[in-house]
Amino acid sequence: MICQSCGLEAPTRKVFFMQHIGAVVLFFHKRIGGQFCRNCVNKYFAEFTLKTFFLGWWGVISFFATPIVLIVNIVNYFRAWTLAPVPPGATVPQLDDAVVGRLQTVTSELIDRLNKGETLDAVAVAIGPKARATPGQVVRYVQALIAQQKAAKK
Repeated sequence: MICQSCGLEAPTRKVFFMQHIGAVVLFFHKRIGGQFCRNCVNKYFAEFTLKTFFLGWWGVISFFATPIVLIVNIVNYFRAWTLAPVPPGATVPQLDDAVVGRLQTVTSELIDRLNKGETLDAVAVAIGPKARATPGQVVRYVQALIAQQKAAKK
């Protein structure tokens, strides 16, 4: 729905990638994961896998860890293979006063459905058209409501 890396409103899939760099006696390991769009899946797969492929072998432990990291990255990449491309013109969802006003009219339904255990993605897809908002704007609205509740508790 909303890519956790770039923020675009696009189809996403939960993936993670690892990077392993060997340095004779030490090694450096890094992970990234989340709900990513196809563009970010491709970017992180290429970046983390290429660095691991070229720099991962330099060390005893690293010599054995590198193939595992490469396999994990390839498996995660192919899990996201069927992910739809980012639509042309995809943008980061923005909330303005008009959208917030329309979403306020459906806030009680939105909260009721979330409290009944429906996923935020499913609720956003169902509520968005009622409020003339995109699903991404509904998600941002819910995030703003949560932030507002947290601020009120302080």
